[in-house]
Amino acid sequence: MSNLESLTWLNKDSKLIEVIRKLSLGIELTDAEATYCLAIAIFFIRTYQSDKRRNSYLEFGYSLVLGYSLLMEDFEPLYDLATNLGFYPITRTILNNDLSEVTALNSHFISKRLNHYSYKGITETLEQKVNRAEILKSEALDCCYIAPTSFGKSSLMVDLIGELRLEKIAIIVPTKSLLTQTYKLINSAFKNRKVIFHDEMYDGDSNFIAVFTQERALRLMKGELEFAFDALLIDEAHNLFESSSRSILLSRLIRRNRKRAPESRIFYFSPLIDDVKNLRFEEQQKIEGKKIQFNIKEAKIFEYKLDNQSYIYNRFLDKQFKVSENANYMQYIFTESKNNNFFYLRAPRKVESFASKLAQHQPHIENEVLKALANVIAKNVHEDFYCVELVKKGILYIHGKLPDLIKEYLEYKFREIPELRYLVANSVILEGVNLPIDNLYILNTYDLDAKALTNLIGRVNRLNEVFSGSLSNLKKLEPTVHFINSEEFNRKQSNMLNSIKKLKSNAFKDQVKNPTLLEFDISSFDDTIESTTSVERQLEALEKKNLFISIQERENFLISEPQEETDKLKASFIEAGLHFTYFDADSISDSLYQRIRLYKSDSDWMMLDPIEKVYTVFIQGIEHALKDRVLARLKNLKARNYYRMFVKNIHALSLKEHINSTVRYFYTNAEETKNNIFYIGESYGEISKDGSSFGATTYIDLSTKSHKQLVNLALVKLKMESDFVSYKLNEFVSLLKEFDSISDEDYNVFIYGTSKKRNTDLTKLGLSGALIKKLEFDKQLDNIEIDAFGHVKANTEFLNYLIAQDDLTRFEINKYLPVL
Repeated sequence: MSNLESLTWLNKDSKLIEVIRKLSLGIELTDAEATYCLAIAIFFIRTYQSDKRRNSYLEFGYSLVLGYSLLMEDFEPLYDLATNLGFYPITRTILNNDLSEVTALNSHFISKRLNHYSYKGITETLEQKVNRAEILKSEALDCCYIAPTSFGKSSLMVDLIGELRLEKIAIIVPTKSLLTQTYKLINSAFKNRKVIFHDEMYDGDSNFIAVFTQERALRLMKGELEFAFDALLIDEAHNLFESSSRSILLSRLIRRNRKRAPESRIFYFSPLIDDVKNLRFEEQQKIEGKKIQFNIKEAKIFEYKLDNQSYIYNRFLDKQFKVSENANYMQYIFTESKNNNFFYLRAPRKVESFASKLAQHQPHIENEVLKALANVIAKNVHEDFYCVELVKKGILYIHGKLPDLIKEYLEYKFREIPELRYLVANSVILEGVNLPIDNLYILNTYDLDAKALTNLIGRVNRLNEVFSGSLSNLKKLEPTVHFINSEEFNRKQSNMLNSIKKLKSNAFKDQVKNPTLLEFDISSFDDTIESTTSVERQLEALEKKNLFISIQERENFLISEPQEETDKLKASFIEAGLHFTYFDADSISDSLYQRIRLYKSDSDWMMLDPIEKVYTVFIQGIEHALKDRVLARLKNLKARNYYRMFVKNIHALSLKEHINSTVRYFYTNAEETKNNIFYIGESYGEISKDGSSFGATTYIDLSTKSHKQLVNLALVKLKMESDFVSYKLNEFVSLLKEFDSISDEDYNVFIYGTSKKRNTDLTKLGLSGALIKKLEFDKQLDNIEIDAFGHVKANTEFLNYLIAQDDLTRFEINKYLPVL
């Protein structure tokens, strides 16, 4: 197969280089240059048609035709190419907008032909239609759909669920934001089926659709030992290749489900998988792959360099052309800005810092919509939240250290309000949340490999935005991407060209880092050990090898569904994450179980609250064995008292009340301890515990922060502590419940903030404790009900009540209770 590297020989053709330079810079071609451009394009496309392995030839030929047609406003070549190769959305747009001189008769017949490719209000490409039809009729147990971002994955999932006619189906999504988005889609598509998105919403139903994260699906299967899904639909399935704990959990879910139900079906969806065989977890597994090879978008890649020069990169020639000279990078950014601009940075602190810098160069906008949004944010979050002033200038930022509700609300407003033109964010944007983006700025490329870059760029100009009716704009087929070098937001002597060069090819090899997958190569560590003379590197490779072997053994043990009581105990501890908590979890698990049995028989035991029980069983007297330093904080009474207060506040206080409470805690803690050094974590840490800037900088000096800075740090602290409670403390409390060491009432109060079944049911639907408290106070709980399918119904009184609420309250209710 030819690859894009082989096309660099074109650099010898000075005439072609000049044509490509002009196309890149938007300089009109002469008649001779136009003829040469199209002749070259025809040659490459015909070469591809004679040998379909030469995808790069088609990509290059298409890029020439697309660039020529958009520049010269001569759409005949693009029309012919699109019609002959099955790029029918382009054909339809050219016809609908009278961009071609096609005769009325020909237009009539072409339109009739295109009707065969119309589906749910969109026109599909030939590849799209063929792949969709083949997946829907496939009988393979395992099937993978690989398609560029925005090629109808969500719609295909809906069709697939309807076609399968299976009773228990789960869509597995990687993030809570996608959980919300997908639940709404499935809930509206299947009115007569129960749809759940929380493991505790399962009540023994034999027919339902679940929209879960892997954690929620595993919790359900752990609680129901004979339970298995009839089908799993894995979204963003390329995540399986990673070695992260969540990737291991996803793999565990798939393997466990297949073991319990050998005939269960698995469907993988991803834009970023090269070879479907790499998804296998056992030798006999055969995965049927359906892949859309061609992406009809061809990005224009710019780089702003430290010398204030900007260039455009042509991936086929592996060559840059100079575009302009600029005063500074902020001038460049605003000169190149469009309607919806997205700025990517990695670190949350950098996200906030850049958003602030952007605002300094942006005038205040007198806009009532933005002013109203700022008021809603100030009222519900805090008047000192940085976004309050930013939105008045049409700027937002989001990152993973913001509370989920606020992050999702800001994403929603960016979609809804055209005046919000600038969004600054980090990797939270990479997992499929649909946002209107027509211009991308990348200010940091740390940890972005070729696949992650491709996925990020795929978020620009989604196809539904390119081909949306009267607003269709073929120029959006060339999304603009700007790599911005700066020492302030990237690194010293910043140079992103090497990252840009990763985009030369659209074909990327899978890197299988997950040790539970069949294609994981454990022997590579032996090769490293043998090939290096460095003792340090040998020990590092040996340590990694042993780690991965232990992961394989642990996961194989869990999938074996242990039957002996001691093995069940060990499995429960592993699933609760004890192997991340202790240096030697295997040796300590028996001791922990004996503790639970001993304390359970003590008459005073049940009088202890959940946090004290967690401390007594899992920490007291064995602090030396703890690997988890964050959990180890519970050895201090003051820390336990803090989390008692925190858990209570989660369920009782509004976000604004909780922020104010946290800021007061900052001040009180500093006053009581006579110490302004405060733990905040590595994302926002500035100094080490002793106040120096050396070592692990996970602390801040409160005395150096203004009240406004403390408010925004409180928002971050709330998210950090909420995650600690949700993903760590709750696991230990659930483990105690599994061993009957905590009452149902104490469990429900700790997890949900109430023991009232009515309220816990609403919490499981996604409503916060503070919102349920408000609805209860306003006497609205009796005006909503949940039907047999789990859908929420509301009476007229509740609808009138909802209309009277502010925008954020309506958003939270409508997130999971689509009653309007």
